Parts: sequence; C-alpha cells; structure tokens
Amino acid sequence: MRPKHSLLAVAATLATTLPLVSSAALPGAARSPSGASSAQSALSSRLADRYASFAGSQANALALVDGLRSGTSIVLDSTSPAGTQTTIAPATRAMGFGEVNMTLALAKAELTKLRITDPTPQQIQTALDGGALTTSTGSETLAGILSMRQSGQGWGQIAGTLGVNLGSVVSASETPHARAGMDNAIAANANAKGLAAATAAADAHASMHLAAHVPVNLPPRPHIPAVVRPNLPVRVGGPGGWR
Repeated sequence: MRPKHSLLAVAATLATTLPLVSSAALPGAARSPSGASSAQSALSSRLADRYASFAGSQANALALVDGLRSGTSIVLDSTSPAGTQTTIAPATRAMGFGEVNMTLALAKAELTKLRITDPTPQQIQTALDGGALTTSTGSETLAGILSMRQSGQGWGQIAGTLGVNLGSVVSASETPHARAGMDNAIAANANAKGLAAATAAADAHASMHLAAHVPVNLPPRPHIPAVVRPNLPVRVGGPGGWR
C-alpha cells in the first residue's frame, strides 16, 4: 500500500485541478492516443519554427527537435556542398519540449556570441557535442551543451559556462508570435490527452475523496474518577464563631 501521506498529497492536488466525475461520463476516453500523437507533432512543428533559420531549414529544425525529443540520431542536410549530411548522436536521454528549447536556444546563443549567426550543420554539431571550432577570430574549443548536460550539469550551470544568462536566452527564443503558436499547440495536446487522463485521475480523486471521510476508530479514553470535594462547615458571622 502507498503511504497515507502520499495518497493525501495526490488527493489534495487532484481536488484543486479536476472536477469529480466518473469514467462513465467519458465515453470517448479510449480514442485519445491518436489525437495526442497529432498534437505532439503539431507542437514539434511549432518549436521547429523558432529555429528554422538557425538550423538552415525547417526540415533541419524539425530533425533537431524530434531527435532531441526521442534521444535518437539527428541527420542535418547541408546546402554547401549540396547533398552532404551531418549526423548528431545525442549523448542525453529523451528530452521534453522545454529542455529541447533550452538546448537549441543555448546553442544559438553560444554560436552568436562567437559571431556565427548562420551556422552550418557541422557548427551546430560542435555546439551540441563539443569539440574544436574555427571562428573569424581563431579557434575555439567548445564543451558541448549535450555533453555538459549528460555529465549532470543543470541548465543554469551550462549557461554560466557559456557566459550567457539563461533567462534572457530563453526569453529571446520566445517571441510573441512563437509563444502564441506554442500555447495553441499545448492546448491542443492537452485536449487530446485530457479524456484518458481525466478518467484515471477523476476515479482516483473519487476514491481518495471517500477515503478521506472514513472515521478513524480511536481507543476509548480511560475512566478518570471525579474529584469529590469535602463538605466544609458553613461559617456564620457573629458571636459564637463556627457552627
């Protein structure tokens, strides 16, 4: 059984976020996976839109997003020379959309700091994996954002190593237009997954709601005899004193 305090924490969270409904009220719950997959694709495309110029094309940006999301090899097409490809093998595990955005935003910021505003796939690979990079002012050795992340560094530490401010970098990547597109895609994703998630969560909420009101049988309190005060004589004033 789960510890009582963990179950109560779950119940408290659900009580503030979900209405109390039954699974019978959600007949379409079983049809959500395909909708969730479609929403995920839309979200990937929205995020790729932010980095299409940085990656050299929408296809390259989408390859970066999907590869980082799944932790699988990324193949970027080069235009100079045409037909060549660069393969990136992420050293990290699969990432969430937020982590993908931070990774690409930091890579872009680092290369921009080195005066590389239109990077080649090879330069993007070096920013992500690490290695020697030739710039207009000489040669630089990059630690690699994915390599630093794999070693256990937090995003703030990585940004500090690169000499950039994490908040400013991420905010710069979220233009009003891009943020609106992401918000819409996130809402679509939430709606697609909501029925299945709400079914399980609402049932758990109902169970916990009932369990929280079950009276606890406490042991009877011990009998404590009443204190009997002695009868004191009544004092009557005047001659004669006590009577």
